[in-house]
Amino acid sequence: MKDFILKLRKSTGLSQEELAKKLGFSRPTLVAIEKGERDITLTELKEISKIFDIPVEIILDEELKVSQKVALRNYGERAFNKFHNLVLQCIKYGSDTDGKITKTKLAKLVYLCDFASYYQTLNPISGFEYRKLPQGPVAIEFFDMIDNDESVSADRNGDAIMISLIEGPDDSVLNKKELQLVKAICKKWKKSTTKQIVDFTHKQIPWKVCKDREPIPYSLINNEAPEDVY
Repeated sequence: MKDFILKLRKSTGLSQEELAKKLGFSRPTLVAIEKGERDITLTELKEISKIFDIPVEIILDEELKVSQKVALRNYGERAFNKFHNLVLQCIKYGSDTDGKITKTKLAKLVYLCDFASYYQTLNPISGFEYRKLPQGPVAIEFFDMIDNDESVSADRNGDAIMISLIEGPDDSVLNKKELQLVKAICKKWKKSTTKQIVDFTHKQIPWKVCKDREPIPYSLINNEAPEDVY
């Protein structure tokens, strides 16, 4: 827990003083938490979840905190490379004119691309497992990638974490049809708010029929009408 909180703080460039102030306690208290000398309360944990836009489940449940190394072991290097590139492509084509996109909206674009690909071809782009979390379906590896990948940067803007590219995607990783699909989905949602895309995914069958934190089978998307896939 202490290492995860330290990683979250550093990934967004917050000082110990700044994070402590947001949490409503002193810097020495935060230092004690990061050193593992003080436990964190559930109330504090919920506040950390809000500050970093990461579900409490991800912080609490060791099974859901999957690192890139675990992803490589579970899915293979090729699948991880495709997932990584899919995220970068969604930033490239889905961000605002300033090159930034909210972390939550980005996660939803990635989900829509994977599931729309399955709908069209019975093959998702990455094949990664998505779970039902409060802000919609998401691949757990998404959080680890955003927090650690040197190709992207994360900055806070009010209550939202804004993601932007440091290094652009490799256009040779996704095939032509996959890249066309990513562009089409990003174009459709480019001017929509984060709330609009979250609400859309919440109305879809994959979200509605699964239980909280449960893996979402790709096959559920086949029950949607074509206009409701993305």
